[in-house]
Amino acid sequence: MPFRSREVLDAWLEEYATTAAGGECAAYVADQEPIDGLDSGLVIFPLANATTSVYLQPIAAGAPDWRVTFEAQPEVTELSPESVHDLCRELANAADLCAFLQRKSLAHMAERAVVDGG
Repeated sequence: MPFRSREVLDAWLEEYATTAAGGECAAYVADQEPIDGLDSGLVIFPLANATTSVYLQPIAAGAPDWRVTFEAQPEVTELSPESVHDLCRELANAADLCAFLQRKSLAHMAERAVVDGG
């Protein structure tokens, strides 16, 4: 079972949602065409306090390491001090989710190694 399939990632997001940080998370798995028969594992993390798009994805096919990517912002964002604090909480949640997905990927790869005899 590929560990970046939509089904697996949806299950991981559901599991994450049961944690304290995940309760505020609106992340979802992006609809994508598989590349060479493999799902890329793109997770969208909407921000309520910024106009930039943020997404999480593995650094490469088969790699367990994940990264948070910030796309270029189309316009300037001006925020009140309270909104900056809210954005900081959102970014901390994005970092927590990214670390969670990386841990899940590492665990999945370790399980596969045992099953495959390696």
